[in-house]
Amino acid sequence: MKKAIQSIVILSLLLTQLLCSIVQAHEVYINTSKVEHTINLPQQEMAFDSFGYNAFISLDLSDALSLSFSRGEWTQKKDNHEVLVGDMAIKSVGSAAHYSINDAWYLSLFYDKWQDSIQAHNKKHHLKVYDEYNHSKSYTASLGWGKEIGSYYLSLSTTMSQTDWQSERTVSIRKNITSHTSQKLDTTVASLAVDMSHFVLLSQDTALTYGAQLSWHQLLKDTLTQDQSTQLKRNNITRRTNLKNRANQSNQLTTEDYGQISLYAILQLSERWNADISLNKNFATNSVATQDETYFSLGLGYHF
Repeated sequence: MKKAIQSIVILSLLLTQLLCSIVQAHEVYINTSKVEHTINLPQQEMAFDSFGYNAFISLDLSDALSLSFSRGEWTQKKDNHEVLVGDMAIKSVGSAAHYSINDAWYLSLFYDKWQDSIQAHNKKHHLKVYDEYNHSKSYTASLGWGKEIGSYYLSLSTTMSQTDWQSERTVSIRKNITSHTSQKLDTTVASLAVDMSHFVLLSQDTALTYGAQLSWHQLLKDTLTQDQSTQLKRNNITRRTNLKNRANQSNQLTTEDYGQISLYAILQLSERWNADISLNKNFATNSVATQDETYFSLGLGYHF
């Protein structure tokens, strides 16, 4: 799930920069995206695939400086119609500052907070069998260069991101036995990206921008602190887990090197309205489970 959110965030930032370059004005933007996550329980698993939203507002303070703020939320209640029922809730907030150094160079700074909670209950025994809370905060700096080449736009960017992440997870192995895991993770990731887009004027008020981005994300630092214990619960004591919740915004959390290709299209519907569609796919990952991850997103924006 952390990787999926990260991909959504990176592409959202890409689309934000492109949309702001099309029309220099204040903007309200919302998109929908899908988050997938599977929890493994003794002798079974539960898969979540929640659709949620990310709302964004950008304010141009001058021709060179703009500020943006975002909020995202994904929720799902999952019932496998057998034994388990589960709940997943994800929330994220973010802020950013974009500064155009000159016509070619720009600098962006991001701060993001993320939290999620995942729970699963055994309907037959009325027992909470899985309880997980995560939260994180991320700091990101990006330096980019862009140039118009006729109706095409070429951009190169380098990004450095640092994320502090904490997790608390409790799994019931049997009715009176639980396994508790507490984790703290500190990561630093450096990224390089190249992007090429094409602008097509369809009519006086409508236009299409489509393109692709190729990026590589290199893990520079990965410090993990973990505490795991298995405990026998006493029937006369109620155990409580600290709500330490965790990732886009920016959920730039990864524990491996990987590449990513992003395809996108932005349709300017009128002078004020635009819509976009995007697709992300990871490649060259060390984990077989994440090699085929593909992410899809739809968005709608309004300039004022």
